[in-house]
Amino acid sequence: MLNKTVCDNARVVARVTADQAVVGTQLGDLTSQPVRMRSDARTSIWLDVQCLLTMDRDEGKFLTVEASFCGLKFGEAEEPLLHYDFQRDKEQYTEAHLQVCASHPTFETFLTELGRKGVGGLSKIHLPVGGRRFRPALEDLLECLINEGLVRPKGGWEQVIHKTRLEYRRRQIAAVVRRNTGTAQTELERLGYRVVPPDDQRLRAQISRLVTPRSRPAHGDGDDRRRPRTGRR
Repeated sequence: MLNKTVCDNARVVARVTADQAVVGTQLGDLTSQPVRMRSDARTSIWLDVQCLLTMDRDEGKFLTVEASFCGLKFGEAEEPLLHYDFQRDKEQYTEAHLQVCASHPTFETFLTELGRKGVGGLSKIHLPVGGRRFRPALEDLLECLINEGLVRPKGGWEQVIHKTRLEYRRRQIAAVVRRNTGTAQTELERLGYRVVPPDDQRLRAQISRLVTPRSRPAHGDGDDRRRPRTGRR
């Protein structure tokens, strides 16, 4: 998808073990490296993506994202501008969030007045982006970069992005339905469908587990390492 839209020589690699897989751009051992995107500017623009994948804990049937990192960087020194992060069961902060690597003097004064001097300012604020099921896709970021004129896309990029994003969203919709069967049933019946719950007690028990929310930890370390939990962070 990257090489058909905004990159020429992007290389995405997977490292697979018995119980997990790490996928990333220019992946070395367990750490990704940025890939350069096409642009008319002299300054380089880079994309850095990495995901930690495991089998889902409830059914053991679906490949699921445990953690992901998507960073936008600039210049030969690959200076970060922003990064989207997701960490399942993230302590303290929202699982899916955006962090902007920037400063805001007035905001930093505000933090100092709250007794939070030295905590990193704006760059340490975790901005929510849709939660576990409705977080942005990589395609959304690429579309933004293209529409803003920051990168030079290849012909036919719209169709490529639409196709892969649609696949992602359909998987997310399926996951939402599995874990919200009551809402799904109510809406389908409103539309005229007849929904018959399963008679199999094993399936009923499985559905009950899926729709029962898990409790999240109450406290965390207050620090986001900007990497999935895979080896060196």
